[in-house]
Amino acid sequence: MQLTLETSCLPLRQYRESDWNEVCRVFDASKPYELARGGVSEPFVLLADDLQRISDFQRSTVYVWEENNKLRGFAAYDGSYISWLYVDPSAFRKDIARSLLRHVLAQVEGDPWLWAMKNNHPAVSLYRSEGFEIIEERDIPIGGLPCMAVKLARRKKTPDQATPPAPALRLR
Repeated sequence: MQLTLETSCLPLRQYRESDWNEVCRVFDASKPYELARGGVSEPFVLLADDLQRISDFQRSTVYVWEENNKLRGFAAYDGSYISWLYVDPSAFRKDIARSLLRHVLAQVEGDPWLWAMKNNHPAVSLYRSEGFEIIEERDIPIGGLPCMAVKLARRKKTPDQATPPAPALRLR
């Protein structure tokens, strides 16, 4: 008997065009939290109205987390750049971001890197817990106000850097 994995019941899947409105909803709901942590309280352009972000999104390979027919988060990459990671605020602190990040990291070729707001401690903590290190800091304008951003990168382990297996137990 052959077992097959029913992928429709998994919460993580590849993005479909029909997800666009839900992706916009998640982004628009979570972006104010990201900006506030970065010290920016100015309004931002909604995703559906931001032509540059739409172009960036379309260039990326996107995965979504869906539960009970509702999109809870999404993550994406473009080459080795982790270009998107957003979770609906109602689903914060449920390991959705970590699961999405790990899935994307498994797809990326080369050394993954990303940008985050320096004062967005939950995001920076997540990335650091997954092996990322801050390699650069830069002031960037958001809403016309300066904001400190950090570039984080992670070196993928080569086979010779991999954790050696635990020694076998000898029974006497």
